[in-house]
Amino acid sequence: MAYSGTTAATSVSNPPRKMVEGIAGNAGTTGLTTAPGNVSGQGGSLWFYSSTNATTDLVASGFFSDGKNLGMRPGDMVFGVQFTSAGSSVITFQGAITGVSTSGASLSTGSLITSTFG
Repeated sequence: MAYSGTTAATSVSNPPRKMVEGIAGNAGTTGLTTAPGNVSGQGGSLWFYSSTNATTDLVASGFFSDGKNLGMRPGDMVFGVQFTSAGSSVITFQGAITGVSTSGASLSTGSLITSTFG
């Protein structure tokens, strides 16, 4: 399933929501690095994302296509839930943003943790 960010129609738009701003802030960075280079360029913000996208979709390169515009930075954490068929199955997940570019923000496959307790 494709990501429906801020550029999608309002009836389907579903971007991640920032819950907590990082302590270091985002001053002085373009967000175009693949790893934090200094304190002002590091992430540390917490985001929430809920969708029917499979967790394997979430780790696709540049999945959050508007991540740079939303303010995502390498080192930010993303927490969320993934629903299947009208909420009959729920998977929770957490992961870290490792790359941000003009083509999107990427979750690290090595950082993604999921749970399917029911």
